[in-house]
Amino acid sequence: MSTSTVARTTYREVFTTPGFAALFTTTTLTVLGISLQILAFSVVVFETTGSSTWSSAAFAAGFLPGVVGGLLLPSLADRWPARPLIAVGSLVRLGLGLLLAVLASSSSVPAGIAVVALGALLHPLVSAAQSGLLLRLLEGDRYVLGRSLFTMTSMLAQLAGLAVGGLVLQALGAGAVLVLAAAMHGVALLISWLGLPSVPAPGSRSPWTPGETLRGYRDLFGHSLVRPLLLLWWTPFALLAGVESLAVSYAGQTQAGGAATAVLMGATPLGALVGTTVVGRLCRPATRERLVPVLLALLGVSLLPLALTPSAPVAAVLMALAGVGLAFETGGQAAFRNALPPGRQALGFGLLGVGLMTGQGLGPLVAGPLADLSSPGTASAVLGLLILLTTPVLLRGAGVSPALPPTATTPALLPPPAPSVPEVR
Repeated sequence: MSTSTVARTTYREVFTTPGFAALFTTTTLTVLGISLQILAFSVVVFETTGSSTWSSAAFAAGFLPGVVGGLLLPSLADRWPARPLIAVGSLVRLGLGLLLAVLASSSSVPAGIAVVALGALLHPLVSAAQSGLLLRLLEGDRYVLGRSLFTMTSMLAQLAGLAVGGLVLQALGAGAVLVLAAAMHGVALLISWLGLPSVPAPGSRSPWTPGETLRGYRDLFGHSLVRPLLLLWWTPFALLAGVESLAVSYAGQTQAGGAATAVLMGATPLGALVGTTVVGRLCRPATRERLVPVLLALLGVSLLPLALTPSAPVAAVLMALAGVGLAFETGGQAAFRNALPPGRQALGFGLLGVGLMTGQGLGPLVAGPLADLSSPGTASAVLGLLILLTTPVLLRGAGVSPALPPTATTPALLPPPAPSVPEVR
């Protein structure tokens, strides 16, 4: 099936789908709460330690523990109904968020990092449940736009969290921001329990074993269509996460204030919001795929001037341009969905998520020491260069020419369509 024949839908049509608005709102509130928590806790850690390595480790704590959970739990999302899984995730984040607020007031950095890590441990299961539910709610180009809406809203929620968090941080301190973050998760809990549809689990009813997820991951990663698409996602996101983790130390290097720190942290999600909105709303499906190499190149090139350590406002513009490059994922969403075997969609998104968390945890752990050895700007530029060097290999593996759009002799990114998803009851 050629992407040129896929009908384009509208965001309004996506929102009319029953259950989508509740899932959308729940996910948005969750991202907003996490963004507030990241801002406040990162500031607490840097002010307490004065170390890029420690602040990057605090950032990584929100991702690396999820690798453990991601290796064991996402297969349950194909067995258990999505609504209780998503609600439990919000409940856990609510409790841990309140505990983190208490620990932050005593500047207990190791204990605070441990609390953040506990929250990340269950995240892959909840994320897989959200992705699996979205797959069952939306079909065709509605799914592509629905996924892009989640990406845009994630970026917008991060920006709102940074803006609100920056104001509350200056007025009331980090503890108040962390309490506000916990409140976001409390509201998400109510909406998820009351508003999400009751959808039966699509997977096997046989007894679950801890090794089931790993076996499923092995099979999926061995899939000739799934593996290159996973690598195309994981690598640039991991490297960019390293750059984002240096925002606080970069602001310190350039002697920028707290407001500038929030701007630097919000620059990448702002760029991603703009890029995803334009690509998702204005481009046809085939055009989105042809833009993948261009957007990946923009992602890497935008980070190179940071080696010169420009002022915080200029650095924010460069990081926003890099964020625009993240819109490359819009061109691969349908490909990844269609490549997943029936009955293993949630597991597939669990594998995607665990790889992202691994990379987004390792990226900051590499970036922090590199910045301590050189400077935050130099480390960011090196990570941008790595994005440029790995992009051609990743694109060829996914069946996309780094220089040319898909043609009759160049395989398109989109594989044949999968069977239609079942209707929601």
